[in-house]
Amino acid sequence: MRIYLIRHGETEWNKESRIQGREDVPLCREGLEQARRLAGCFRGVRLAAVVTSPLSRARETARLIGESAGARVFPEPDLTERDFGSVSGKIVDIFNPERYARDLEPLDDVAARALAVLRRYAESLGADFAAVSHGGTINAVLRAVSGGRIGSGKTRLINAGINILDYDAGTFRVVGYNLTDPGEIPADLAE
Repeated sequence: MRIYLIRHGETEWNKESRIQGREDVPLCREGLEQARRLAGCFRGVRLAAVVTSPLSRARETARLIGESAGARVFPEPDLTERDFGSVSGKIVDIFNPERYARDLEPLDDVAARALAVLRRYAESLGADFAAVSHGGTINAVLRAVSGGRIGSGKTRLINAGINILDYDAGTFRVVGYNLTDPGEIPADLAE
């Protein structure tokens, strides 16, 4: 089964390289356009559901995808962004926020809560679905699933980008990341 793990469209804070964390920053005009274009790519893609972080930037992106794919949208608090503690709202090196603060949510905890949601939906739906989340959370998942080859500290995720996971017999596998179309799978990752 395929899981489309999607980063929300751009916000003004993304443009400023400001860490958003759990702040509820909405999509900017460009981010809304990105989300609309992305949603159009899901026309004709059969999705059993779209699950989303409850933060507005993710929720709006998910709503558009759900409308395009004809799938219901379900909020999932455990898909929310990593808690960046005292660096939330600040401009710091996103690849090394621990350098600036010690009160960040541990990456292993972020990955564990998000993967639990993805596993629960994969097992209950038994069909392809989309999950809309945030850069920090998605990168923590990619780091965990890839054994650290990609993800946190290594991968800069694009806004409105698609990351594809396959789920089979309780195991996740990264099929592609930073994609702009749900049908795009790099040749070196395809089996």
